[in-house]
Amino acid sequence: MTSLTRRPHATRPALALATIAVALTATLSGCYSGFRANTYEQSLMNSGNGTQAQIGEIRIENATLVLGPDAAGTATLATTLVNQGDAPDSLIGLEIDNKPVYVTPGAGELGAGAAVSFGYNSSNWINSYEFTAPVSTYVPVKIQFRDAGIVLLSVLTVPPTGIYAGLAPEPETLPATS
Repeated sequence: MTSLTRRPHATRPALALATIAVALTATLSGCYSGFRANTYEQSLMNSGNGTQAQIGEIRIENATLVLGPDAAGTATLATTLVNQGDAPDSLIGLEIDNKPVYVTPGAGELGAGAAVSFGYNSSNWINSYEFTAPVSTYVPVKIQFRDAGIVLLSVLTVPPTGIYAGLAPEPETLPATS
C-alpha cells in the first residue's frame, strides 16, 4: 500500500508564488482607467491621427495639416468641427502658423448638434497659401468661434500621400477679395 506524505517545505514556495502572482496581476495588466490612465492621457496628446481639442461646446476632431503638392507653399487643414451644444455657433477666425487662411464661405456655420468636415471627403476647405513647414513638424493653429471662444492647437504636418493622397487646396490659389 502506498502512503502519501505531506511535504510542507514544497507547499510554502508554491503558495508564496501564487500570492505574488495574484497581487501583481492588476498592477501589470495595464487596465487602470482613471483620469491619469495612459489611455486617457494619450487621447489628449498630439498624434499622427490628428489633434483633438474641446472649447466650450465645440469639439475639434482629427486636425491634420496636409502639405500642398510639389512643395507649393500651401497646406490644407483636414478636420471636423462638431457642435455638441443646443445653440448654433460660428467659426469667425482661423490662423495657421500665425497667418490668416482661406475658409470656404459659409462653411463655418455650426448648427446645434451639427458637424462640419473640412478637406477630406468634403466640399469645405481651410487652406493656407503662405505656408512653409517641413513634414512631421507641429505647427500652431488658432481657431476662434463666436460663442465658444478661442482654442490654440499644435497640429502635425503630413505629406499628401497614403490616406491624404490627392488632398490639395481648393481652390488652388487664393481667391481675389473685393
